[in-house]
Amino acid sequence: MFQEYNLLSVLTAQENVALPLELDGTREARQRARAALDELGVAELADRYPEQMSGGQRQRVAIARALIGSRRLVVADEPTGALDSASSGAVREALVARAREHGAGVLVGTHDQEWFPLADRVLVMRDGVLSPATGDAR
Repeated sequence: MFQEYNLLSVLTAQENVALPLELDGTREARQRARAALDELGVAELADRYPEQMSGGQRQRVAIARALIGSRRLVVADEPTGALDSASSGAVREALVARAREHGAGVLVGTHDQEWFPLADRVLVMRDGVLSPATGDAR
């Protein structure tokens, strides 16, 4: 999951989300894409192209695409950076749920401390040094 969304401009939101499943040959790719968009509260954007969406909407569509399928690892770079607090909460819940459902790992790089209580492990980078979070960092 990238900060820049990397949505294909010639595809609608639903087509962007369905693409990984379609490449895998999944028959219900479009239906599952619609469900993923709904899970992140952007189902009404299914027929819109990226340039017809706000940055936060694009981010949620990109997150839906990253979560679709049965990934074993999701790596997210500031997944809630462009979102309001309600949308951020929905994204956090979706990522944690996906991890639990599929036994997947989720690695999040973020400044958003709302992630800390959800994490099994929190590492902090200070001055280029990665170390376990102390009590004040959580």
